Amino acid sequence: MDLVLVKLGGSLITDKDKPYTARLEIMTQLVEQVSLIRHRNPNLKLIIGNGAGSFAHQSAQKYNTIHGFSNDEEKRGFCLVHQDALDLNLLLAKVFLQAGLPVISLPPFTMVVTHNKKVVTSDFLTIENSLQAGLIPLVFGDVVLDKAIGGTILSTDTLLAELAKYFYLQHNWKVRLVNAGNYPGVCNHDGQVISQITQANYSQIKAVLGKSESVDVTGGMAKKVEEFLAIASLGIDCWIIDGNLPGNLVSAVLGTPSQGTLIRAV
Repeated sequence: MDLVLVKLGGSLITDKDKPYTARLEIMTQLVEQVSLIRHRNPNLKLIIGNGAGSFAHQSAQKYNTIHGFSNDEEKRGFCLVHQDALDLNLLLAKVFLQAGLPVISLPPFTMVVTHNKKVVTSDFLTIENSLQAGLIPLVFGDVVLDKAIGGTILSTDTLLAELAKYFYLQHNWKVRLVNAGNYPGVCNHDGQVISQITQANYSQIKAVLGKSESVDVTGGMAKKVEEFLAIASLGIDCWIIDGNLPGNLVSAVLGTPSQGTLIRAV
């Protein structure tokens, strides 16, 4: 079974510098590409994940949600972050549904529990059953309960990495991951796209990676690359591509993108 996990980055589908502002034109373009992917390869299984962008990152920063909750105001903030994440996800889901695609929104809050921000338990049976039923799971970065600090935030990147490992290790599916963002890929000091990152060259590249210039509580590009390197070690290729380029998502999912960074084991 072939499975591609696609992240539609928060910086891509929202204006991260304008709170609660979606980029509906870009959403529509991306959904059209997913429709084309399904038409060209109807047997391909897809899991779509969206970043929080200028929706949940705003409230998450305000309430410091990633570091847990200990009083009523922080608990309320935890729930507000969840609502903001839901609002964006459901907005995106409507665009998919209007295009005739069978997406189903599945919050990680119901699937994952952490301990000191590390995933300790997960139940992905609903996602597995959705795929078997011919649906497209639409997941997202969200709050989750944490056994040590009450609650925290599970990024879309972390969730997709966990799902990639699950389907690769538990079911031996052929798995790839495509991260479509508002950037051409991973860039060096001169702004040139680094075509490939492996454990062998990462030590030289690490110094140029930074956090997002906009509000982003989940670590930015550096954490993204490190998480992808970890699953690449299993044999799962990960692409970081520019989602603004028309057709680039189709090329990345079905073959090779016109531009981007490939993260792989060797």
